[in-house]
Formats: sequence, C-alpha cells, structure tokens
Amino acid sequence: MQKKDCFLVGTVFKLHGYKGDVNIYNDDDIFLDFNTITYFLIEQDNTLIPFFIAKARPTKRNVILVKFEDINSEKEALAILKKNVYLPTKFFLKSNKETIFEKKLLGFKVLDVKLGDLGRVTAINSQTPQQLIHVSKNEKEFCFPMHEQFIISVNDKKQIIEIKIPEDLITLN
Repeated sequence: MQKKDCFLVGTVFKLHGYKGDVNIYNDDDIFLDFNTITYFLIEQDNTLIPFFIAKARPTKRNVILVKFEDINSEKEALAILKKNVYLPTKFFLKSNKETIFEKKLLGFKVLDVKLGDLGRVTAINSQTPQQLIHVSKNEKEFCFPMHEQFIISVNDKKQIIEIKIPEDLITLN
C-alpha cells in the first residue's frame, strides 16, 4: 500500500506497560471504528508495514491504546516508537473530513465582499442544527451559519474565507 492511498492517523508516541502495548497520538482526533479496522500501517524506512491489532481502544481525547498481535515486549515496541501510523482511505469516515475541515478554519480571516475584514474565526459550533461560524475582531463577536448562501470561497493557502452576508446579521449578535 502506498501513502497516497492512505491517511495519517498519528504517531506512536509512548509505550504502555512492559507487554508491548503502545499509545498512538491521533493528530486530528479522527473517529475510528475498531469493529472494522483490523490493522494499522506503520511507516518504517519509507515503507508502510501492516501491524495487526489484537486490541485497540481510545483512552482519552486524541489517544488510542493498541496491543498489536506480534509485539509482545517493551523491546519489540521500541522498534515502532515515534513512527507514523496510517490507515487506508476506505477507513476515513465522512464525519472525519467535516471535523478536520472545521478545525482548519479556526484562525482564518473572514472577508466580506462589501464590508471588508470582519475578523478571524474563533470557533465553530456544531452542536446546533445549523453549524455556526463565530468571528471576532476588536472584542466584538458575531456568528453566521456555515452555508453556501453566505460563503463564497475558502482559500486554504491564504487562510481567508470570503463571504457575502447581510449587515443586519452581523449586528444581530
């Protein structure tokens, strides 16, 4: 399997005990369904090697505790410490793409076509039926729905969200 067909889950960042268990730091807090995932791909010498999972579970936010089938000692686990961990893209759920997209928008500059610079994205509220983008500038804050009616474009390189929003919506907050 090649890297272009996979996504980065995270890194083996710490050993857990002396029987070969490891903790994987899940960079983007990606949801993984351990009922369908039977292996992780670990990068060694620029090659992705499959390691089959005996047990895996999330222990806290961004951390997965894993026991691999063929790693039974601290010494064997040291060989994969600080290595990148991948999965084939078929395991990447749609909800993960949305979560990562939302995290990337934090800090983006918000420019309105008429009003100009409105501030920076400080939060995205996904707890409401319609996702809300919170924007702040000079201690003033407002929010607007994450909807194609308002968002004209998102420029990842320049970290700019171009919007067209009624001024009343900004002063409503």
